[in-house]
Amino acid sequence: MLASVVVPGDGVGKTYGYPTANLQMRRSQVPFTQGVYVAWATMDRVRYEAALIIQNEPWKVEVHLLDYHGPDFYGAFLSVDPIQKISEMESYDSEVELKEKILRDLELIKDFLRDWKDKK
Repeated sequence: MLASVVVPGDGVGKTYGYPTANLQMRRSQVPFTQGVYVAWATMDRVRYEAALIIQNEPWKVEVHLLDYHGPDFYGAFLSVDPIQKISEMESYDSEVELKEKILRDLELIKDFLRDWKDKK
């Protein structure tokens, strides 16, 4: 599990329509490799389906809450339970390609969680 206070980031995810919560974490606190993960995130005792993004250069740990449509929550405490890595971080030449990758990753996450819930 990862846990941290949410801090302001660069705002790029929000400009694409997928805002992320940036976690203030050192590399030594994160035992996972770079990539995109299916995750559960908990804030104020509410659990959300989430995408966990770990990026090495520059170092970032971000979480996109799939079901959250409220205000920014800077300063809130967020815990994240990664379940499964679903893709690698990739570079793209255009914003369109990057948005397409984000959409594919989010669909993979939704499918994974739907299948996971069905098995329980």
